[in-house]
Amino acid sequence: MTHSADNYKEHIHSHTLEITVYISGKGTVNEEFSVNERYAGDVLKRYENAYFNELPEFGRDASIENVGEVFFRILTDVLAQADVDLLRLEIGENPLRQYVISTYM
Repeated sequence: MTHSADNYKEHIHSHTLEITVYISGKGTVNEEFSVNERYAGDVLKRYENAYFNELPEFGRDASIENVGEVFFRILTDVLAQADVDLLRLEIGENPLRQYVISTYM
């Protein structure tokens, strides 16, 4: 993720994020893994090397929390096309800095 905390390009810096998704579908584990890789991978690949502050879906808020919320909405819609439910998304740059969104308790 390339962004600036204050929306000034002079302060651009990058983070390497790890994203974990938990899904549920009607297929086998291998089929669901394949769907996850194909659909989620294609969506997230679009954001490689992009300056997040300038992308309209983030509304100039490129915080990890907002990025997680946006990815959760996008991936929920995309995975639904394959009849797969996104149950949980974890996004973070290290084990101490994680943001989690879940549809279940």
